[in-house]
Parts: sequence; C-alpha cells; structure tokens
Amino acid sequence: MKYLIATTLLTAASAFSPASRVTQQSVRTTQQTSSSSLDASKCGNYDYDVIIVGCGVGGHGAALHSRAQDLSTAIFSGADVGGTCVNRGCVPSKALLAASGRVREMQAENHLSEFGITVDGEVKFDREGVANHAKQLANKVKGNLEGSLTALGVDIVEGRGVLTGKVNEVKDDASGKVYTAKVS
Repeated sequence: MKYLIATTLLTAASAFSPASRVTQQSVRTTQQTSSSSLDASKCGNYDYDVIIVGCGVGGHGAALHSRAQDLSTAIFSGADVGGTCVNRGCVPSKALLAASGRVREMQAENHLSEFGITVDGEVKFDREGVANHAKQLANKVKGNLEGSLTALGVDIVEGRGVLTGKVNEVKDDASGKVYTAKVS
C-alpha cells in the first residue's frame, strides 16, 4: 500500500509542482506506473486503480488528479469530506473571524463617520447565529467538495480506511469490507 500511496502522491505532485521539485525521471516512472495500473485493473483483478485514504484537501486533490488520469478511484472519507480544514479548522474559524471583524468595524464610530455612516445604539450579535453561519459555510464547502468528487466518478467510502498489511488492500473500518487497488 505504501507504494500505491507514494505513486499517487508523486503523480499528484507532478501535476502541481514545477519540474525542479519533482524530477523528470520520477514523473516518467509515475506515468508509466499509472498506465500499467490502468491496463491491469481493466482486466478485473482489482476494485480500483487508486484508493485514497483521507478526504481532506490533500486527498481531494489526489482524487481529482487520479480521475484526470482516467484512473478508477475510491476515497475513504471517514465521514469527514473536507477533513479538519473544512469542518473544524480553516473554514469555520475564518467565518468566525470575519463576523467578529464586522462587529468591530460597526463599533468604530470615528471610522464609520468618515464614510458618512452613523450607528444609533449598540451593535449586538448572537453567538449562536454566528456559530450557525460558520457551520453552514463549512457544510456548503464540504458539499461542494463531495459533489466535485462524485461528478467525476470517484467512489466515496464513508468509513475509515485501514491498511490490512497486504500491499493492495484497504479495509473499511465501519463495514469490514476490503477494497483492492492495483499496485505495480
């Protein structure tokens, strides 16, 4: 499995990195591996060409690249499409910061008066409403990520992917089902 992951990461890196970061030899080797993987899986020996464990920003990018190479792809989301960044980190925290910034701006009477704006009374906010906005934004981003994967034909496995110890197998921790992917 580590070879599958390394091949996937090298292939993804070749798409997004300048040649100075990924040597031309590693790109050619990866492309040859991808072609042979595709040919072998079409023989029906494996469930997928590529299996990706983790559906955060990196896993999402790897899945998009895999499909761009016309490889059959499954991704284990662990019921967390978007990962930490989208669901608990970057997206919700930036939404909260934006809301607090707006409140701070609305309270800056001198600054607002320069624009001809006057706020009569106290600027108030509802913590629960702000939190709900952040959650709705995160859910929208999560839905968009999931939609982009399904539109491209990526199979999303809701469970958590666990390596079985065999090079080409990943087990769904929730259902116990084992998925296979071609590894050269």
